[in-house]
Amino acid sequence: MTSRESTRNFRPKKEKQTQLLDEQGDTSDDSARITYREPKALRVEREGIDDLLVPLYPDRSYVFGRAPESTVVFPHDAVSRQHGRLSFREDDRWVYRDLNSRNRSFLHEGDWQRQGDERESSLIIPSAEDYVVEAGHTILLGNGRSRITLLAEAPRGLLADPRTTKSRSPATKQLELAVSICSRHQLPVFILGRSGTGKTFIAREIHTQSRATGNFVILNCGRLPTDVNSLSSELLGHVKGAFTGAVMPRIGKFFSANGGTLFLDEVEFLPPIAQDFLIDILEGSGSFAPLGAPPDFRDPPPRFRLVSASKTPLQETELRPDLAQRLAAGDVIVLPSLEERREDIPVLIDGFLHQLFVGQQYDAELTSDALAHLQKAEWPGQIRELEATIRAVVSRAAAIRDIDGVGAAKMMITLEAVKTYLSKREQGFGASPKAAQPKTHTSIRAIPYPPPRKRPGDLTKEDISESLRRNQGNKTRAASDLGIAPNTLKARMRALSLE
Repeated sequence: MTSRESTRNFRPKKEKQTQLLDEQGDTSDDSARITYREPKALRVEREGIDDLLVPLYPDRSYVFGRAPESTVVFPHDAVSRQHGRLSFREDDRWVYRDLNSRNRSFLHEGDWQRQGDERESSLIIPSAEDYVVEAGHTILLGNGRSRITLLAEAPRGLLADPRTTKSRSPATKQLELAVSICSRHQLPVFILGRSGTGKTFIAREIHTQSRATGNFVILNCGRLPTDVNSLSSELLGHVKGAFTGAVMPRIGKFFSANGGTLFLDEVEFLPPIAQDFLIDILEGSGSFAPLGAPPDFRDPPPRFRLVSASKTPLQETELRPDLAQRLAAGDVIVLPSLEERREDIPVLIDGFLHQLFVGQQYDAELTSDALAHLQKAEWPGQIRELEATIRAVVSRAAAIRDIDGVGAAKMMITLEAVKTYLSKREQGFGASPKAAQPKTHTSIRAIPYPPPRKRPGDLTKEDISESLRRNQGNKTRAASDLGIAPNTLKARMRALSLE
């Protein structure tokens, strides 16, 4: 009997399947939202390989299959090259999609006795459709020998990244101490560093070490819409039917981060209208109703830890002064460049090789001269470029081994292999000049604070005129800059004959 024929024997009862699909189609019910058990990690079981624990991050998707480019590789014939994908949907649900696999995907709820064919007590997950999954669910990929189980909690120590362990450089030790301090308070944190130095990783590590109960939500400030309705939907969410195409409710970024961390990546590119939204949230004023919500919407405003990151010091950005001050009012972390931590390069490479082994089953090691060459090389793209290089040389070695018909022996990455790749990369990109040193600073004093704010009655014509000039004549922003209400500013302007 072929795998396709055997799959046909494992159809769930029609009544139960219909009921589950009906529940999948409507996630707007409040009681359903309360009972949803959000998974925080995966346990991956593969035949002949040690179990793997994988943390779940809402800003990522996870592809499972035999293809080397999968997030987790399953080396079993019953698994398709791209079998299924797990991702976080805009209504704050994790969904699994079977990618038209040959032997299908099966879902089981709760514990079971591993006797006989487990697919008989499982449900077939529809192909090419998002299927909501939660903690406690187990997904079989083709058969019972390849499975993923969704866990309600991430086991302690699971989220540690090799890049922050066994470090040897003083710069990295100082960075680890800064992260540890930030994880023990709830003040805002501003991270300054070059592109590729690991700003997102550090922000996530602060969130993880703080043991926050909510999500870690990334808001890429450079990609936010400038249309007010689209921005409102992105930040505050929308209700089902709020506009054409709103077929399901959406949880906005602000509410998704409630109880957790909102990470403002590339905050220097935050549009002015989004700056206004954020100030309203931080000050607890304004409306927080999702787009299309009824007039009597009374949900409490979201509360989250604010972490922001930029390649540019806040003083040199076009952010509102009051917002810039709020972003840097707590802690500031300046990330060291890879040039400042060259002694850590072997440790970083070990971490990248470990990730390739557990995810793609690539067992590789670098020769000592190859490692020494990488430690002395220039890395204008910082850690991101180093990681991409290791992935490339290992993947190329695996492809060559496959072409030559070599078995699954450990791959030794030689100096010649490294130089060949770097040479081709340089030809493709052109000679890479040394990255210009950004105007970074080494302490919180690098972001100067303004003089203490005056009482409204003490504001002079010069104070108000200067604030209006800085804010292009916008009275609302000038008032915020001065620390007073807009009506108070207008009254003071009248008193000083400035209107």
